[in-house]
Amino acid sequence: MDHLPALLAALPALDRGEEVAGPWRLRRAGALDLSGTGECWLEDAQGGDAFGFGAGVAYLVLDAGPDLHADPDQDPDPDTDPQRPSVVALLLHHGDTPPVAVGEDGDRVDTDSGVLLLHALPAAGRAALLDRATAGRSAGGPAGAEFAEGWLMLPDRTAGGPALVMLVDADGYRVVPVLDADGRPTAVLVHR
Repeated sequence: MDHLPALLAALPALDRGEEVAGPWRLRRAGALDLSGTGECWLEDAQGGDAFGFGAGVAYLVLDAGPDLHADPDQDPDPDTDPQRPSVVALLLHHGDTPPVAVGEDGDRVDTDSGVLLLHALPAAGRAALLDRATAGRSAGGPAGAEFAEGWLMLPDRTAGGPALVMLVDADGYRVVPVLDADGRPTAVLVHR
């Protein structure tokens, strides 16, 4: 979690839409428009344990991207290429106070499919997103372009959301609370 201090320090700049220089690619994915539901679920695209959270703003820490490939005309194999873009960490800020420190307790999230969803969708919507993300794992075609950095935000039902679809490491992630200055949970960190 050595990326967390840099991410927390960058939140104001990311909220202003600025690019942040540093050893990680940091992005503000945006707020999930949950159309009044007020909650969202984090789960592997193929099911398993689901974690519920309050709606909030999602920030991402990204690893390698396609610009690291020596030959831009050769697409990487999404299943074997270690440079395939993926999400290292997600910070979902659901509270009203700024996050400052990670909490101690956490849970494991299985990510066997290599696709992690943050959403407020019924089962049929999750299946459609899985199909879209699976197509995004292959480098060719328009779906591959959608996932150029390893993630896709679908903010509303018209776009197929609300959902944040992330290409992730299949070895699993951890979910830990992030606390404000008074020690209260104000965000959650999902990380490798």
